Amino acid sequence: MKNYAFEWKKNVNFKQLSYDDFVSKFFNIPNTFFLEKVDGLLGTLVYREGKKPFFQLSGGGVIADLPVLYEYEIHLKKLKIKEAILAGELVGRKFGTVLPFNQTQSIVRTAYRRLEYRDLVHHYIVDVCSLNGKKFNFPQSINFMSKNFGRMGLPRIHIPRIAYGNIDTFRKLYDIVRDKPGFDGVVARDIKGNNYKVKFTGTVDLVVIGAGHIDMKAWKKNQVSYLLTSFIDGEGLFRTSSKAGTGFTLKERAALFNYIKDSTIYKKDGEFFVKPKLVIEVKFFRYRMTSTPTYKFAKGRYDLIGSKKSVTLSHPGFERIRTDKKPDRYSCRMEQIPDWGN
Repeated sequence: MKNYAFEWKKNVNFKQLSYDDFVSKFFNIPNTFFLEKVDGLLGTLVYREGKKPFFQLSGGGVIADLPVLYEYEIHLKKLKIKEAILAGELVGRKFGTVLPFNQTQSIVRTAYRRLEYRDLVHHYIVDVCSLNGKKFNFPQSINFMSKNFGRMGLPRIHIPRIAYGNIDTFRKLYDIVRDKPGFDGVVARDIKGNNYKVKFTGTVDLVVIGAGHIDMKAWKKNQVSYLLTSFIDGEGLFRTSSKAGTGFTLKERAALFNYIKDSTIYKKDGEFFVKPKLVIEVKFFRYRMTSTPTYKFAKGRYDLIGSKKSVTLSHPGFERIRTDKKPDRYSCRMEQIPDWGN
């Protein structure tokens, strides 16, 4: 089955910018749509009349049989829609507040077997991929979302706050979102197809290729010291980035130590290398274009093929594990960096 969530994410291809970069680069921005960025799991609703609706995750897998899906089924039937593909964010929400991402991730992924979580799963629609087989552009999506889901009083289906205007409109929405739990920035989308995420801190998704160092104090306490991270380019090569050694809780350090210990395929110079399976989100303050060691992974080993242009991060810190993402050339792409290719 086609992965609609992944295809939507790939086609929209958000560029991530800091607040200062966005304001300075787009000070004279023409009228643009701005949306609150919900900090959830990307889940696309797949609805076809006569069949049970479900959410499709960008990293693979589906989520079905939840109250929010029954809500969609009833509402879309009232609208006389026979087929709908709606991109959105799955979140955990309680007492009207979107929960932090780590709680959202646990709630969404275990709701199928934990009854107390089922009612907590909500969906924020952020785009309409197609209706009755017809593709929508973004202005059409906004119109449909606002008319058919905004202020409808649907308990578990929502649309984010939407504003249309210039850089002053962006600033106002950004200030509102900063104080709103469960939201981590603003999305900017113009009619020309340019799409940006403006987050409170810069983050990138990187694949973990190893960890170290065996002689460091944390490692001797059965805690990970730092993670070796990498981007994946269009050829599937691993262009290394910075070591992430801060931001972990003690529990996370211990869990990641066990992951590395159980997944090690070989050791080299005091560092442990693992198969590229785990994706993490890494936060940073600034970045720098530079050449770094680049590897090809084959037959259980990383073979150094030389140095290629990559990105290193200033003060890289572990943010969280992204179980909703796969270590592929899209999720861990170089193009997460706005200046890449310029």
